[in-house]
Amino acid sequence: MVTPVRQVASASIKLENPLPYLVTFSTECRMPDIALPSQFVVPPNSEGTFSFEFQPLKAGETFGRLTLHNTDLGYYQYELNLKATPALPEKPVHFQTVLGSSQIILVKFINYTRQRTEYYCRTDCTDFHAEKLINAAAGGQGGTEASVEVFFEPSHLGETKGILILSSLAGGEYIIPLFGMALPPKPQGPFPIRAGYSIIIPFKNVFYHLVTFSIIVDNPAFTVRAVESVRPKKINNITVSFEGNPSGSKIPITTKLIVSCPPGEGSETGIKWVYYLKGITL
Repeated sequence: MVTPVRQVASASIKLENPLPYLVTFSTECRMPDIALPSQFVVPPNSEGTFSFEFQPLKAGETFGRLTLHNTDLGYYQYELNLKATPALPEKPVHFQTVLGSSQIILVKFINYTRQRTEYYCRTDCTDFHAEKLINAAAGGQGGTEASVEVFFEPSHLGETKGILILSSLAGGEYIIPLFGMALPPKPQGPFPIRAGYSIIIPFKNVFYHLVTFSIIVDNPAFTVRAVESVRPKKINNITVSFEGNPSGSKIPITTKLIVSCPPGEGSETGIKWVYYLKGITL
C-alpha cells in the first residue's frame, strides 16, 4: 500500500466462508497507521470482502502483519508492505498589507495523532514569523483542527514567498506555502496638535539595514525633531510641534509630514510615508 503522508489508502481482502452458518473473524494488526474493524462477519456459504485503511503520519517504508482468526476456519495472515511518500504541500496562505504595517493570520491544519502533540514551527523567510511551539489536541481517524499564528511584516514592496514548516516526532511534518503582498504605504491621519504642544508619531524602519530617512514638514508653523538614521527594525519616535496659527486666526492649519527614503537607498528609493497634521489654535 502506497500513499502520501496524511492521505488515506484503502485495501480489501476477499474471504470465503464454506460453512453452512455465519462466521465471525477477529482482526489484529499492531501497526499504528492501520485502521480496521475489530471483527468481520461472513454469511454462510458466501464470500465476504474485508476492507481496511492505511493513513501514515510520517514518510518512510514499514512492514507488518494483519491477522484474521475464526475458531472453525483458523488463522489467515497477510504480510503488509506499507510505504508513505512525503506529504503534499498544504493549502497556501495569502497575506496583504501596506509597507510599514503588518498582518496576523491564524493558519489552520489538521492534527491526526492520537495524543496531545507539540509542533515546532519555523519559516524560511524573515518577513514571516510564527510561534516557536504550539500544542495540538489529540486527533482521531478524521483528525482535529489546530492552528498557529503567522505574522507578516514586509521589508520591501511587492510579493514575498515563504514556507511555514510544522514538525513533530509523532505528527510528522507539514509544509504550508506563504504568499505576502506589500502595497505602497497609505497616508495616515489627520493627527491633531494643539498650539504650543507636540505629539509623537512612531515610525519603524522596516528594512534590514540602517537607513537615513528624509523627514520634512511643508509648513513652517510645524517643527519636527527626530533621529534620521534608524537602525534595522527599530522604531524612531518623530516629535512634531505646532507653534500656532502665525496669522493669529483660530482657523485650523493642515499640512503633511513626509518620511521618505532618499536617493542612494537602493530599491527603497522613492518610498514615502505621509502623515496628515492638523494644527489647532484655541
